[in-house]
Amino acid sequence: MMDKLLPCPFCGKTHIIINAIEREDRPKCKWHAEVFCANCFGKTSNHGFDWAEEEAKQKAIEAWNRRVT
Repeated sequence: MMDKLLPCPFCGKTHIIINAIEREDRPKCKWHAEVFCANCFGKTSNHGFDWAEEEAKQKAIEAWNRRVT
């Protein structure tokens, strides 16, 4: 299940983009995903490679939504 993306922690804008990249040179664990703000270009990623596109996206979203309180 994909979580809702929170606004940018740097500028507060809501134009947030998630991008998944498939590495053809990696036969198995080949998905990398990143989330970034189209306003200030702040970004985060899934910090490595995952087996499935949705798994990579979910990890990137979780990293983006993590906030220091």
